[in-house]
Amino acid sequence: MNKDILKTQWTKNWSGNWGLLFGSLYGEIYTSGIKKLTGKDFPHNLIIFEKGASSNYLIQKELDDYCNHLVSLIKKNNKLTIKWSNQVIKNTDRINALMKKLDQQRKFTTKDYNDLQKYRLEITTANFSIKKVIDYLPPDLLKSKLKRFTKVRLYTESVYNETDRLLYKVVRFLIKNQLTKKLLSVLTCHELEDSFKSNKLPPQQALQKRIKGYAILYDQAGQYETFIGSAYDKLMSSITGQDDKGEIKGTVAYEGRAVGRVKIIMDPAQPGDFKEGDILVTGMTRPEFLSLMKKSAAIITDAGGLLSHAAIVAREMKKPCIIGTEVATKALKNGDKVEVDAEKGIIKLLCHTKNTIGK
Repeated sequence: MNKDILKTQWTKNWSGNWGLLFGSLYGEIYTSGIKKLTGKDFPHNLIIFEKGASSNYLIQKELDDYCNHLVSLIKKNNKLTIKWSNQVIKNTDRINALMKKLDQQRKFTTKDYNDLQKYRLEITTANFSIKKVIDYLPPDLLKSKLKRFTKVRLYTESVYNETDRLLYKVVRFLIKNQLTKKLLSVLTCHELEDSFKSNKLPPQQALQKRIKGYAILYDQAGQYETFIGSAYDKLMSSITGQDDKGEIKGTVAYEGRAVGRVKIIMDPAQPGDFKEGDILVTGMTRPEFLSLMKKSAAIITDAGGLLSHAAIVAREMKKPCIIGTEVATKALKNGDKVEVDAEKGIIKLLCHTKNTIGK
């Protein structure tokens, strides 16, 4: 692969406390999977695993090209949005039925695993396209599509966490509990599927090294390259560099202002001492974050657009919200005092400990 591609502008597409069994499938979703739906794919996409969570980055220019392509399709055929919306709802019902069935089973087969991943691929291609194109639609189309798209996005939001949970359950049975959950979190779907044929998993020592940080760069030819150790550090520095200027910028999802204490929450099941009036900072919110969002004075996310869960809920709750900062979870630390200016899309550090920024 051309390493110069890493020097371009990347944007964080999603982030969550999911493992690589979940995240690595996006190597296929954003290439061959999405091309079947829209006739266009992404030449590159990057999956990151760090601190028990995975994230996806796309090249900004390639995202712009893809979404402008979607806009042109919609202008030519306005009914496409209905088709995509119905596809998301249908596939959400389908995968929910499968997960309900799997939750009642005690034993699993490779078919169960393959069905789970297949259904997730089918639901994600249309869901992703709906989520992203809304930020590129001209005002007249935006007005006519926003209500429908918002309903569809909320309908499918809970699928992803449930899929990740069931992936662990099914895979642990299939590999006869040979790996701890921590090591299983850094096993890719490619490696697992190879093990079905060879009956061999990667060495545990190799998996252990990934826990501190691991990245997979995919291209549309189905090839991929991995980054670990110093190569991983260099990669992350090049795509998420943050200047120490005492402020972070993002996109306004709902206007307002707030001052409060930062609480970075990646796993809503472990909120720590989150208090009323704290500033919720995370990669991306999901339905499990609702109780924390209600208590927060403002919401800040690394990723997201107009149809992200954080943006939709912030509009409903009328809470200041800044999305798409890219770096908030890295640039801020728990306990920092910040001012959230969701009029201008700026988070200002008012009080922080030494080395808080850029760490």
